[in-house]
Amino acid sequence: MTPPDAPGAISPAADDLRRWGLDPAWSRRITITGADGRTVDWHVLDTGPGPKGTIVCVHGNPTWGYLWRDVLRRLSPDWRVVAVDQTNMGWSERTGPRSMAERVDELVAFCRQEVSGPLVLMAHDWGGPIAVGASAELTVQAVVLANTAVAKPEGVAVPPLIATARRMVDLACRRTPLFVAGTAAMTAAEHRAALRAPYGAADRREAVARFVADIPLDPSDPSWAALGRSADALAALDVPLLLVWGGRDPVFHDRFLADLLERAPHADVHRFPRAGHLVPLDEPIGEVAAAWLDGVLAEPPDLDSAETDAVATDAPSAGPTAAPDEARFRAVTAALGERADHTSAAYTGPDGSVTWAELAARSDMVARRLLGAGLAQGDRVALLVPPSGDMLVVAYGIWKAGGVLVVADAGLGPKGLRHALRGATPSWVVGTRRTLVAARLLGLTPGARRASLDRVPGALALAAPLLGAPAPLPALGPDDVAAVVHTSGATGPAKPVRYRHGALAHQRDVVASSFAMTGDEAFTTSFAPFVLLGPALGVPCVLPDIDVTRPGDLDLDRLVAACEGHDVGVAWLSPASARRIVATAEGRRAPLRLVMLAGAPIDADLARGITAVTGADVRAPYGMTEAMPVTDGTDATRPGPLGGTATGWPLVGAEVLVVPLDDPDGEALPAGQWGELLVSAPWMRDGYDRRWRTDTDATVHRQGRRFHRTGDVGYADDEGRLFQLGRLAHVVWSDPEPLASVAVEQPIAEALGRPVAAVGVGPVGNQVLVVVVDQPGRLGLADATTTDAVRAAAAHPVAAVLAGPLPVDVRHRSKVDRAALAAAADALLAGR
Repeated sequence: MTPPDAPGAISPAADDLRRWGLDPAWSRRITITGADGRTVDWHVLDTGPGPKGTIVCVHGNPTWGYLWRDVLRRLSPDWRVVAVDQTNMGWSERTGPRSMAERVDELVAFCRQEVSGPLVLMAHDWGGPIAVGASAELTVQAVVLANTAVAKPEGVAVPPLIATARRMVDLACRRTPLFVAGTAAMTAAEHRAALRAPYGAADRREAVARFVADIPLDPSDPSWAALGRSADALAALDVPLLLVWGGRDPVFHDRFLADLLERAPHADVHRFPRAGHLVPLDEPIGEVAAAWLDGVLAEPPDLDSAETDAVATDAPSAGPTAAPDEARFRAVTAALGERADHTSAAYTGPDGSVTWAELAARSDMVARRLLGAGLAQGDRVALLVPPSGDMLVVAYGIWKAGGVLVVADAGLGPKGLRHALRGATPSWVVGTRRTLVAARLLGLTPGARRASLDRVPGALALAAPLLGAPAPLPALGPDDVAAVVHTSGATGPAKPVRYRHGALAHQRDVVASSFAMTGDEAFTTSFAPFVLLGPALGVPCVLPDIDVTRPGDLDLDRLVAACEGHDVGVAWLSPASARRIVATAEGRRAPLRLVMLAGAPIDADLARGITAVTGADVRAPYGMTEAMPVTDGTDATRPGPLGGTATGWPLVGAEVLVVPLDDPDGEALPAGQWGELLVSAPWMRDGYDRRWRTDTDATVHRQGRRFHRTGDVGYADDEGRLFQLGRLAHVVWSDPEPLASVAVEQPIAEALGRPVAAVGVGPVGNQVLVVVVDQPGRLGLADATTTDAVRAAAAHPVAAVLAGPLPVDVRHRSKVDRAALAAAADALLAGR
């Protein structure tokens, strides 16, 4: 350590800074004068001038400027980044105690003295209300906040770590390093020494204890008024705001995020579901902040009138992806009203039947009960009712009440469900007795009000008679948010996909017109979420007698049982269901008009097999959670010139572009060349909920139309048919050209009569091709016979042939986790 420059001030040694990944040239000391005339010596990390402007970063308790290491390194030299150590904290002067209001004043004084021009404020933890409070006195052009609060949300207890620290504040925070060490332990080991370094002795931890003691919890606390001023400043903030959030923070958890969004609904959010309290160290927030600032602070182009006319088509209301206007909009709940007096079955399943009249009346009752209990239009409601007639009653009741469905697949498992549902911060959770108990035990929806069609203690009884005048149902508009639907997680972490009612209405209409779905025949499905389509289409739905989490249990007997007596003409099946049906047919048939197979890849043999069993028009429509369907799925048995799954032609209103790999803005490729697939359709996602960077990376604007980067690769043939070749993440980046996994696998699998997976091992651009043949047991080298057969069938040189189980997804049982398989293959082959 260098000698002190002021009483209690010590500067970090250059060798320490280098070891911690910081440039010693950034470390400097300044003297500021607060509003009360007192001077204080501060330590700051200052990267020096940057052409884009200045960012001031404010830490919380008990951290220091090191917290912003990623921002300092990533945003400089484009930006001047200054990470301050507040008075008595980090390496700054130890002097008299500071209240929150005094810390706000000192930050204002620092910025006025040291920063010229409009600035960007970034803050974390208790630096958040300090920075937000200071923003009211400064010229600020943008604000970035990470895991913080400007108030304790109503009904939220004091976080246990804070409550414990306050009860033993001197012992835990000053006399011992417990609080400092505990905070440092919340992040990776590489950061812990740096976080602890300024707080090695009790006298250097005095402010840590005082900071905790100064946290305002009720109006009698000295800093209560200052916190209230920060809350008011946030509500009045009229500059771009980004909330960067760690979803596993035990201190400022997701209910604090929800509170901030209520106060600043214009905020952009990027939530890292697996990051903790110290998200600035846990995740590359510098990269996120840099991209966000470039977007929100970009100067509008200076356009002449002709250019203005051209660019105007980029507006959200323009182009083919726009929602229908109010006059033409017909909500997905409309068909229920039109069939309110029909006594035929709208749904039939293992739990019984529900008529159209019952579904209409019961969903109305649910809506009015929720509204009467305080549900506001736009409130999020977690749906924890298993696929059933009751699920339809509740789901359509929530929509009629103006609520937003939050849906996550049970196949995600307890941890996956917890990440998904907590991230959405639903105000309500509707479930059964069993699922509500599980939600409470697993902490799936903390703070949400509970409701159920069952009688559950403490939950709103949705089936109870209405008392008094029924609440009027709100009118739904195309721009109203309808649902947050989580992806299956089959090809990466589950993502929350946000839909508006206009998109759902478009989806209903395109499914009805493209596949002739009418109320004259019922449909059955092994995809449980597709049950929700039935009432929107006005088409009866029959759910087979299977465990919905195990679609592979749907054999021919269960399919026949579902179809008998219900005029079923259409089946929407997962590959696992289709394979099981074909395997158990034994010469028998289950006649259908149309079978749609979802969950690519769909091999031609499977399509031919299900055609033989059903005599149906078998299709494999291309689509994903973000846009379903995109193509008509015709010619599913037709081989393509480059292989892959034949998915037919794009539907009316949809557009598919094939662009160069990792170049979504590049020139579209001609027929016969494969690349990354971009899709656009009026029924496409609104965005990824609270995933600003994910949404930005997956969205491309081309000629006034919004496209979704699917993460898939494929091509179109000379007649415009689309063929899917697998995932971009699964491309083998070999020399001299990249290889699409599915195109490599298909001839090998056909020759062997067994599933295989092709993966790349080695550095990108110089990967070698490894083929894994499906086989029970542990992953290992394949025998000589299998190896020779693979190499004989392969169209490309194969470096190694392995045998072992292929990790496939729960739902489709066809999507291979090739990333995990590649890592396992790399580990197995290392050194060989």
